[in-house]
Amino acid sequence: MKMITIQENDSGQRLDKFLMKFMSSMPKSMLYKLIRKKDIRYNGKRCQGNEILQTGDILRICAKEEFFENPKAEKKFPAQTAGNSLHIIFENQNVMIVWKPAGQDVHGGTHSLIDEIQGYLYQNGEYQPETEQSFAPALCNRIDRNTQGLVIAAKNAAALRAMNEAIREHQVQKTYLAVTIRPLSKKKDTCTAWLR
Repeated sequence: MKMITIQENDSGQRLDKFLMKFMSSMPKSMLYKLIRKKDIRYNGKRCQGNEILQTGDILRICAKEEFFENPKAEKKFPAQTAGNSLHIIFENQNVMIVWKPAGQDVHGGTHSLIDEIQGYLYQNGEYQPETEQSFAPALCNRIDRNTQGLVIAAKNAAALRAMNEAIREHQVQKTYLAVTIRPLSKKKDTCTAWLR
């Protein structure tokens, strides 16, 4: 059995979504079975899984110890070197805007942008993966590997939710510039295409 107190970076999300991140090795079907069997209690009461977590809420989980292992706590961030320095355009206590060079992946790969950002925040003491239950600094937007440009990263869960909402509500405008091999037939035009 494990008792968990919801931290600020865990609040504002659904209980089942939090548990899927917190116990990432547990199959989804097993998680919902634990909820149905009342092996997961929310503030001392039965839960459905759709409750919205608040800071200070208490979860009691009866599950095998193996499901509570935190792979983020074991992640090691190498020291920043001159060859992999992060180009920060803007930074405050909630967000960072960084320049992503062409040829770098935003996620995955051997040296992704998000790895650089998390390493930078770890070295500055702003991200301690061993103390986080479900959150890791994340990108709010992505650009392709061969595209260079600005990417927004959230340092905390509240900033990530706010930025994602602003992007969804079209309060953040994206502009792309393209280089052509030869001059275009028109000086100005608007091309509109919908992806469905």
